[in-house]
Amino acid sequence: MSRFVSAKRVDSSSAAWPHRLRELRNQLQERPSLLPHHFLEAVLPKIGGACFALSCGQADRAETLSGYAFLLPRDISGGAAAYTLRYEQIAGSVPLGAGEISGAVERLLPSNSKTCFYLPAARHPFKPTHIDLDGIDCGRPDEEEAAEIRSMQQSIWHSPPDGLYPSDLHSAEGGIGCSLVARVDGAVAGFLLGFFRFPTCPAMPALHPYRRELQLESQLLAVAPGMRRRRIGRALKRLQARQALAMGIDLINWTTDPLLFANGLLNFTRLGAVACEFQPNLYSFRNELNRVTASRLNLLWAVRTKRVQRALLGGGHFGPVEIESDPDLTVVNQGNGAPLFSAASARIAIEIPPDWVALQRRDQPAAQRWRDVTNQLLDHYLGPEPGRYFITATGVSGARRYIIGERVNASLLDDLFAPA
Repeated sequence: MSRFVSAKRVDSSSAAWPHRLRELRNQLQERPSLLPHHFLEAVLPKIGGACFALSCGQADRAETLSGYAFLLPRDISGGAAAYTLRYEQIAGSVPLGAGEISGAVERLLPSNSKTCFYLPAARHPFKPTHIDLDGIDCGRPDEEEAAEIRSMQQSIWHSPPDGLYPSDLHSAEGGIGCSLVARVDGAVAGFLLGFFRFPTCPAMPALHPYRRELQLESQLLAVAPGMRRRRIGRALKRLQARQALAMGIDLINWTTDPLLFANGLLNFTRLGAVACEFQPNLYSFRNELNRVTASRLNLLWAVRTKRVQRALLGGGHFGPVEIESDPDLTVVNQGNGAPLFSAASARIAIEIPPDWVALQRRDQPAAQRWRDVTNQLLDHYLGPEPGRYFITATGVSGARRYIIGERVNASLLDDLFAPA
């Protein structure tokens, strides 16, 4: 008797998704091929991905759950979306064929959408590359380096197994948007991991000159502790921008903790990224670098703009602004207190801790107060509308550290997003 395979979409955009995800992970059990919990919870819906439950049955028998398909954006052409379909089978369930799984899922997708079937636990080829960037060997990793990336995640963030990205993502068939390592003396000194993204929210009018239907979500950038201050992170981002433009991608997105000054210095001052969106409590996890509420800025890197190209070519300022030298700037907090919500100056400065990671280790209640105050300020001031603010730079005043916002008007938008 012939069997039938059916798919049911699991709504990853609903409020019930975190609870459903915990059930799903319990059914699959922890395995190295499973995407991290925080990625599935918060990032998969954001990038236009999806999750489907696959069941198998016969005419005289009830359907039984066989596994889950996780769809990651892969490409889009002529309005037809393509996804990498990562299939995870429940242990002991009825095995399904690739054609059965893809067919069941594609019947529920918009017309002309396609899936590229992929078994994460299978053996996959790796195609390493080597590109010299100012003496740093950068490129796609080989299989051994991909395993080392996973180990580096654990050593830097002290993440549990369900917080680590699978090594197979870096394979030639993994379908992700960006997989790069930096090598120094033959050893992995840093890595950069990113995914393709379909737009999930309306675009600002200022972005109309740029391709929107396929973007990059740059998910993870890390440099080994002993290799920092060598501009390895900047080298990886430069190569990411070059590869994105070669693929016809104009917009790269990622998130950053607004209280990490070194990250702000790289992202805003040296790369030319900007931020006007803020997500409090984005991630539920806690780890070595996130001991209190994990809030994030959403960064936008429009790599074909004059601003970004100037930054990548080494033009402009590479240090933070001395805030006392700017008469049109208002400081809107003093440490983790005294927030000011009435500023209307051309620029604002939000004070952040000089060393956020050390503060979290030393005094968690004080760290939470910093987080609460800056959350309020970012929520109040940031936005793309006229009169609100983009974060565009970093600032200093003696030992104090700041992120700098610029008030939105037509002149600012032209300066931020004018094509090169």
